[in-house]
Amino acid sequence: MNALGVSLPISPPQKSYVTRAILILSGLNLLDYVDRYVIAALASPIKLELGLSDRAFGLLGTAFFLVYLLSSPVFGYLGDRWGRIRLMAAGAMLWSLATSLAAWVSTYYGLLLARGLVGLGEASFGTLAPAYLADVLPITRRARYLGLFYATIPVGAALAYYFGGQLGYYWGWRWAFMLAGLPGLGLGLLIFTLPKQTAPAAPASEAFQTGGLRQPLLVAGELWKIPTFRRVTLGYGLLTFALGGLAFWMPRFLELHKGLSFKEANLLMALATTIAGGLGTLVGGLGGDWLFARSRRAHLWVGGLGVLTALPFGALAIFATQPLFYGVGLFAACFLLFLNPGVLTTVIVSVAGATRRATALALNIIIIHLVGDVPSPFLIGWVSDLAGLQYGVSLALVALAGSAMLLLSGIAVVSPDLARAGE
Repeated sequence: MNALGVSLPISPPQKSYVTRAILILSGLNLLDYVDRYVIAALASPIKLELGLSDRAFGLLGTAFFLVYLLSSPVFGYLGDRWGRIRLMAAGAMLWSLATSLAAWVSTYYGLLLARGLVGLGEASFGTLAPAYLADVLPITRRARYLGLFYATIPVGAALAYYFGGQLGYYWGWRWAFMLAGLPGLGLGLLIFTLPKQTAPAAPASEAFQTGGLRQPLLVAGELWKIPTFRRVTLGYGLLTFALGGLAFWMPRFLELHKGLSFKEANLLMALATTIAGGLGTLVGGLGGDWLFARSRRAHLWVGGLGVLTALPFGALAIFATQPLFYGVGLFAACFLLFLNPGVLTTVIVSVAGATRRATALALNIIIIHLVGDVPSPFLIGWVSDLAGLQYGVSLALVALAGSAMLLLSGIAVVSPDLARAGE
């Protein structure tokens, strides 16, 4: 980075640090999503043992994301001013420990508390890890490497569905929680081997002198005035409503409405998220960077058209009754929707500028989860109790239509916003 916060090419001695950072943080991101979605794979045995309604089970997902979004701005503000390393490591170890401790709870409220603690730990890592990677990557390579980082999302979710389903079937849901949390405790320690970020950051003393405790709100207000940031964040929020709600409820939906067994439903979700979702994330990142060399609007073209094209395939996955048709719909929708994480995060950290990246990601996290997967598991469960789960998961289609409109509307404003940010 130069003094203006513009990303400079990485010199040869730094490349090994970048490779190590990508490997460690991507590995932890995979475990992040294993621990996040293992509960979705275990819906049937948990509901049976604890006697839960769909609405009560959906609240477990909402509790996680509510804590996640409320704590994200704190970590974003601290990460921009006091560094990212220690906060990322502490978050990784906290969420891993909380996941394993869920195996010992005996009540619904105990499980609710455990999932809230998982959300607290993941908020620290989820806010700061992409910002750290953006610090050490030039804009011309951000989307492809962030695409690699985010490709672990569908793979982690797939592992949660597969191993959660297998362990839940043979050993019980408590063992699934126990074993899911342990790997992150060790891998989190490796974060301390990474070098401190080189991006310029506003000193803490200066921040308090100029804005005091109101400084995070002032920075958030400045970020919200950026047209691209505003449109992409809201569009990402509606996309998150669909992805979060479907990820939480689809194994159960496949059991009830497609006639699959508990193991079959989780296996199908594991295959769809691993193959289609993982491939989509990589294609989105690589394709976005390749097209960016030709147009500064490329990342939003990839994201917006991906969501728009996913709509009919999502409807096919929900309403088709033949395995071939709903299988094709599920795989195609996963591929197209997962084109987005790398390209949209690249847009967000780029229009924010180097000194506000973690704060921008924190604000983005607050809004996308407040709009998205905080309400969606609960609302889908509520509609399911009233009218059936097929109507509940159909709420995702409405959210995707709104997401596509917002992302495509950002194409008109992204170039000048990048220029103002010095990218």
